[in-house]
Amino acid sequence: MTRGWRSMLAPTRWRFRRPVAAVVTVVALVLAVTVVVADRWSKEKSIPIQGNVASAITTADLTAVARTRVFFGHFAVGMKMLNAIPGVYADHGVSAPPIEQGRTQPGPNGGFIAHQFIGENGKPLLKLEDFDRTMRGGMGRQVDVALMNVDVRSGMDVDALFARYHDTMGALARDFPNVTFIHVTVPLNTDALEWAKADNVARERMSALIRGEYAGHHLFDVAAIESTKPDGTRVSASCDNQRYFALYDGYNNSDDGSAVHLNAVGAKIAATAFLNAIAQASRK
Repeated sequence: MTRGWRSMLAPTRWRFRRPVAAVVTVVALVLAVTVVVADRWSKEKSIPIQGNVASAITTADLTAVARTRVFFGHFAVGMKMLNAIPGVYADHGVSAPPIEQGRTQPGPNGGFIAHQFIGENGKPLLKLEDFDRTMRGGMGRQVDVALMNVDVRSGMDVDALFARYHDTMGALARDFPNVTFIHVTVPLNTDALEWAKADNVARERMSALIRGEYAGHHLFDVAAIESTKPDGTRVSASCDNQRYFALYDGYNNSDDGSAVHLNAVGAKIAATAFLNAIAQASRK
């Protein structure tokens, strides 16, 4: 999911909690109602966001997640979100579930968030295979909810990748009927680097296919989260006459030279939407 990934985000210091929480609240409320997107890339119109993209999280939602057994296959961007989850719980005065790599032992409330670094960056088919192998290797019998995200880069056959994704997730849903699978769009790059623009074109293509197939069926639209500014408008541009969405600079941790890493604000917003998606899936 990234280039040159080096480290996890450190916990947000106390003095940043209030401004971060304020931004999270503003963005959550805006996204819960509407977000501005391109209408055939020629004009803008307001359309509803899918229900679990990013709406204000409640104590009941957080409690539901704490009781749910979750598996998340990811790479660096996913770790940024996971690191921000305890802060979301702390803001609501609720105890967070255990978040551990490979964990399958229930926490005090019966749930956990088990996670695993799957595949390799730049090899989405390998990530799919790793996720499938992990679920079939025992994880699928121990969790209630499972999700993963792939990374997409320019030059890839996105349609073929989506076909493989569709087949893999469909087979898993068939073989593990007690597990709810959440479908995740592709995390975005900023426009800080030239290669990031072409990558975003491919990422938006994959995300559009995922939205088209799974809208209304447990969709976590992280691409919409990352590209939506606090005022509700989305960051978009074009590359080789193809329009795309990009990660809002205000959510990017540019200190490490990455075009895809989330900073504390972006990670907390994404974590809130991540938890909301799990809460809804737990109530299927």
